[in-house]
Amino acid sequence: MYANASMKKVFGAVQMCAKPLKPLVVVPKKEEKKVVAAAAPAKKAEKVLDNVEALDKSKPTSFNIYDFKTFFVNHKDMKGAAVDEWFKMLDWEGWTFWHFHYEKYGTEGTKLHITNNLMGGFLSRAEHVSKYAFARHGVFGEEPSLEIMGVWLLRGTEMPDGFAKEHP
Repeated sequence: MYANASMKKVFGAVQMCAKPLKPLVVVPKKEEKKVVAAAAPAKKAEKVLDNVEALDKSKPTSFNIYDFKTFFVNHKDMKGAAVDEWFKMLDWEGWTFWHFHYEKYGTEGTKLHITNNLMGGFLSRAEHVSKYAFARHGVFGEEPSLEIMGVWLLRGTEMPDGFAKEHP
């Protein structure tokens, strides 16, 4: 890279050092202590997943969310014909729609890039319910009063325990 003529023109001839530099301060390695309390949160996470996965054992449904997502994402007319077909496919007894409105704290919702990061973080923490959900989210409004809102289609007629507890 440094032998390139355009690089030489800007930076001049670059030479590597003959002897590597030694650090000025040597930081001693700290001994890691075993944390026994770390095992407790793992059990909590398993319990939350068990509550959400209990939906598999609930009343059977004719609506297959995976097939629907594949159909919907690949459909040419997502706003028209795909929605009409979706409403025909949906098992209205086994699935419910939920409106989502993010509750802002302090100065949240003032900058667009930070608000988009908040929405992305929320969705990544909700990944464990993707098998039982379909959602659409957006950031609405203008700086400094941005809102995060969305619509969720969830399995069952009530909010799953694992979802409601992790994302109040």
